[in-house]
Amino acid sequence: MEKTGNTLYKIMQDAGISGNTEICQYMDIDYLRALLSKEMYYVKRKKFFMDNREKSIPFKTCCVLNQYGKKFTPEQNARQESINQSARKYEEISSMLLTSCWTERITENALMWDRNGERHKACIKSTIGDFVNAFGQMEYTIWCGKIVYEYIHTSIISDDIIWYKEPYFSDEREIRFYFSKEFSKIIPDDSTDDHVLLSVNINCLIKEIVLSPYIKREAAEEIRESFQEKYKIVTKLSEIKIS
Repeated sequence: MEKTGNTLYKIMQDAGISGNTEICQYMDIDYLRALLSKEMYYVKRKKFFMDNREKSIPFKTCCVLNQYGKKFTPEQNARQESINQSARKYEEISSMLLTSCWTERITENALMWDRNGERHKACIKSTIGDFVNAFGQMEYTIWCGKIVYEYIHTSIISDDIIWYKEPYFSDEREIRFYFSKEFSKIIPDDSTDDHVLLSVNINCLIKEIVLSPYIKREAAEEIRESFQEKYKIVTKLSEIKIS
């Protein structure tokens, strides 16, 4: 358990990260404007992410006997169905977790700028410790971990599986935060709302802003000047040149 400011947070053991780890988050430019002006941070539940893969856990179903042309006995079928049901239930519960996704890839990434076809974006830079400090004292415990890009067998279900994604996402190098009202474990709260808005200190949260290379240069310059003047946050244009 770590304590920073008034907020308790936990970093998963052996994650190879600390409060000083630098992180970035890509977001829609309109969302960034709202974040800066209202000083409210939007945290969505995994179930409502645009990317359907974010809702799921990378379970690898046991089908070895079928692969070799053998039939399951009724007992094996019943046992496997029970395992699969438990996996699906756990996946549904975990999909309601309040989740914030960042990356430890702190240099610009063209694929991240173009992800989901949203090109009018910005990238904010922070550290794990500053991210947590920015919320001050609140009702949530923040859990932080580095995503592991491996499949999980459905017969091995533990609390750690919420930190796993399919291997082909590995270039993301994701650092993930979960917000839980429970001090000792990560569980969703009772609300069915798709998100929460949390008060945040933007000058603690954001150390630097980088504007998308897809924003026209003249417009990007105006945005940069506006952000720096109004919010006193270093704002830069992308170093990537888009033809």
